[in-house]
Amino acid sequence: MKRIISLLLCAVLIFSLCGCDAHFTEEGLKVVAATGMGTGFHTADPAAYSTSMKSGLYELLLDESNCAIAAKDTTGKIWYALPTAENSIGAMLNLEVTDGSKWYKLNSQDNAVALGGAKCITTEDAINISYTFKDKASDPSFSIPVTLTLKLVDGVFVASVDTSKIGTDWTIINVEVLPTFGAVTEPTGGDFIVIPDGPGALITLASAGENEYVLDTYGKDPAKFDEDSHPAVIGAFGLRSGSSAFAGVVTSGDAISKIKVSTGTLNTVGAAFSYPRGEVIQLSYKFISGSAATASTLASMCREQLTRDGMLSTRVIQAEDSLPVNITVNADRDNKFENTEDLISILKAKGIDDINLRYDNIIKNYKVQSKMGKSEELESLRAYLSSQGFGFYPTVNFFDGNVPTPTKLTSKVVSFMKDAKKLGFEGYCIGDAGSTLSSTSSAGRQDFAQGVFSQSIALSTNKSLMVDHGNLYTLKNANIISGLPIYTSYEECDYYEAVPFVQMILRGVVEYTGTYLNDAADYDQALLRCLEYGAMPSYVLSFNEDDEKTFYENWSARALAAYNLFDGALSDLRAAKMTDHKKIQNGLYLSVYNNETYIYINYTGDTQYYNGLTIGPLTYLRVN
Repeated sequence: MKRIISLLLCAVLIFSLCGCDAHFTEEGLKVVAATGMGTGFHTADPAAYSTSMKSGLYELLLDESNCAIAAKDTTGKIWYALPTAENSIGAMLNLEVTDGSKWYKLNSQDNAVALGGAKCITTEDAINISYTFKDKASDPSFSIPVTLTLKLVDGVFVASVDTSKIGTDWTIINVEVLPTFGAVTEPTGGDFIVIPDGPGALITLASAGENEYVLDTYGKDPAKFDEDSHPAVIGAFGLRSGSSAFAGVVTSGDAISKIKVSTGTLNTVGAAFSYPRGEVIQLSYKFISGSAATASTLASMCREQLTRDGMLSTRVIQAEDSLPVNITVNADRDNKFENTEDLISILKAKGIDDINLRYDNIIKNYKVQSKMGKSEELESLRAYLSSQGFGFYPTVNFFDGNVPTPTKLTSKVVSFMKDAKKLGFEGYCIGDAGSTLSSTSSAGRQDFAQGVFSQSIALSTNKSLMVDHGNLYTLKNANIISGLPIYTSYEECDYYEAVPFVQMILRGVVEYTGTYLNDAADYDQALLRCLEYGAMPSYVLSFNEDDEKTFYENWSARALAAYNLFDGALSDLRAAKMTDHKKIQNGLYLSVYNNETYIYINYTGDTQYYNGLTIGPLTYLRVN
């Protein structure tokens, strides 16, 4: 009877914790970690693997003795889920759970395989590894069932876990799927990992040393208390080992995923999933070898997978005669409708002939703010922009005030679109939802991501769509991203270099700007990086002469110069994909487009010479 009462009380505690989507820390909880059973179950013995499944030229290999798999690509390269080096520590799954009093850190090898709690079931189209996680130090009744499903689908290796089948007696804190897949133990000079830190970061493994990097896909959850966060707008990554490489994409559970990197003795990259609420979490891997095993090719493979999964649009950007400057004005900075029309008219008169206007805070709580001027003044602004062929993107914030449920979000957007129809807006900018994704007690981040994804499509119906920051779940049918990151959140260094990994995924699918140039710590560097990354120039301006950083008179000349510079460099490349990017030599970088256009960027104050070319200081050279 005492045991039953204890279990009931524990269930009540767990239910209450789950209901408020509690964010657990180790402090205050007893941590029970797996104790090693030796390295036998943690490493791969290549001689123990045999073919279990084929799809075209790809194979899945299985070692039934430790329920471990490997993937064989078209060149014969074998990617092991467990490391092959002796004394390495690998696993097929890592699992962290709590019952409200203890925090259990478990892994598939110590807490299932070594205790006889794992079996492999091969069907016609999948390998299912059924684990029963146990805690050696606890009650013998301790048992957590988890099934890892592995498939080959049209040349893609897919690994997934249905978290709804883990059971309701536990709060799942974290699940890592194939955390050591493709682990590199002795990196060569060409081995690297690429991750979506800001625009992207390329980590040179031979010189990286002992480090760990964690990126929060779509940033930290405001409903939780994460102090340190390194956001990523896309859940994707890549690794090169020798002459072969793979691209990994989080194809289910992206909103609760983290991209995790470990370098040093064991070099790995993969995804972890925090606080799943019954979702299927899934990773998809594609492989490449030879001279094509580059970061740019991995970006292209990620784009193909995201398009295939319906996250990115298949429509093609239309080629235009010019490249616009993107101007953001904020209604809360004294930019009324009348003033904003004057500001854009002045920029036009100075020679900027193509402009996209993003107008923040004229819409609050899904209503146009009357304090910004009369309806006739708003109509005058809209009509002027339309007559000039300029884009107009009033910002809509999905999470104004309290965060709505996904159902209420849908009803609010539908109601707004009905009310706004008479205003004749030809486009919208998605504001907060483009950079922030929250959970609540009634709905998790994945539910909200799907809700925002659906409402983004609704807003884009017969409209142009701009998105702030560029979180992936908002990008279906988007035309422009405002403020796609161009700097990494971790400090750049010799072995951790910024690369346009994200831009190479998105370019040709959606246009984007970089940071506001007049808000950059170094204006010239930011301008050149936008050129290097194929971004449109952007400024945040105002009519407020007391605000030196935004007052339009302080920036109109520079905005005109940037318009002319970018128009000459990129105007006919708006629909082009970036097919390669590389560092040529110190301070000199090259971006290559699919129409055989080469753009060299010189960040130094000296003229640079390369392959018969002369690139002036702090400028670019375009070669066709």
